[in-house]
Formats: sequence, structure tokens, C-alpha cells
Amino acid sequence: MSLTGAKLGLDLRSTNALQDDRFLRGDLRYAFGTVDYRSNGTGSAAGEPDWYIEMRVLGGKDLSVGSSVLSPYAGLGYRYLFNDARGISSSGAGGYRRESSYVYLPIGVVHHTAINNQTRLLSSLEYDHLVAGKQMSMLSDAGGGYSDATNTQYRGYGLKLSIIYDNEVWAIGPYANYWNIEQSNVVPEIRYGTPTGRGLVEPKNNTLEFGLKASQKF
Repeated sequence: MSLTGAKLGLDLRSTNALQDDRFLRGDLRYAFGTVDYRSNGTGSAAGEPDWYIEMRVLGGKDLSVGSSVLSPYAGLGYRYLFNDARGISSSGAGGYRRESSYVYLPIGVVHHTAINNQTRLLSSLEYDHLVAGKQMSMLSDAGGGYSDATNTQYRGYGLKLSIIYDNEVWAIGPYANYWNIEQSNVVPEIRYGTPTGRGLVEPKNNTLEFGLKASQKF
């Protein structure tokens, strides 16, 4: 199955300069929109509400390398996503709400290249190591006496890439975010309060997000 759609987002970032060229940074991102669902087994549905919020705390250090600056960093991140697929698909299948949460360790570097006295180019690459993921499926939304299920994921990673043109007042540039999450554990399927003997699993999945960021400095 697949979910595709467009989102609008709001990013907030605060950076505090510390001693010895070290820094502490906090990131907050909220993105929302709708997605279209397609599956070979259960048909299709359009316009499902879909949004996520991501929070990170990072620490790093600025290192001078010739005429450029490298800023390696590491920290802790949390991502929560909500998808509302309630309703009936084109094949008559009932949909349900899904909640996805990741706790991860971001490790990255930003390369600062001066273009002139007022502008610079910021290229960033980040690897995100999944610590734990949780998938909550509200199967009761679809009827049929099924109980909600929660699966846990322990293997996966993410990548973040961006190139930003930055001056003293504003910044703009493209970005791409990617997640690769392995299959979850297996939990029993419950119907009318009784195990059916079948297991429920969150399959291996990939997420690709790309877009354009524009920011104003305060």
C-alpha cells in the first residue's frame, strides 16, 4: 500500500552559542495536509487527514576548515505522526486511525561556505538512528469487533539532506527526508475480546519527503 500527498509546514529553530565555539540547538517542526491511500488488496481512498510533529535537541561545535566551517552535532529527536483513514475505501474496506511515534538519535554535520560578506551556502547531511518506534492502529474504527493494536519497532534509520541559501535576514533551499523502518514485532489479533490465533504486524515501510523551505530570522 502507499500514501501520497502534499503538506504545509512550520519550522521553529533556536540556537544558543556557548563557549569554545560550541552550540545548543532546539528544533520544532509541524506539517499537515491530506494523503491519498492506494492498496492492491483494499482499494483506494482520497483526502485522508495526515499530520506530524517533530522535536529535537542538538548539541555541536563549529570547526574552521580553510575558508569554510564544519558544524558536527548530535542529540535526541522525537517524531509523532497521525493519519485518519476512517471511512470506506473503493473496495468497501473500512479504514481506521493510525498513530506512529519514533524516538531517534540524530547525528549530522552542516557545511558553511561563504558566498560574500552577507550570504552563505549551508549544506547539511544527517543520519537518524531509530531507538524505538511505536505503531498504534485503532482497528475498532473499522468495526467487526476488532480491538486496537500496538506494535513496537526497534530497527530502522532516517536520512536528512538540505542545501540552504542564507543571508542576514532570510534563507531558502530544497530538502529531502527519508525513513527506512524494519518490520515490527507480532501482536495477537483480538476480536470480540478473544484472540483469533492470528498475529498482527507492522510491515517494513519507507517514507520519502521532499520540498522547499523558506525562513525569516528573528
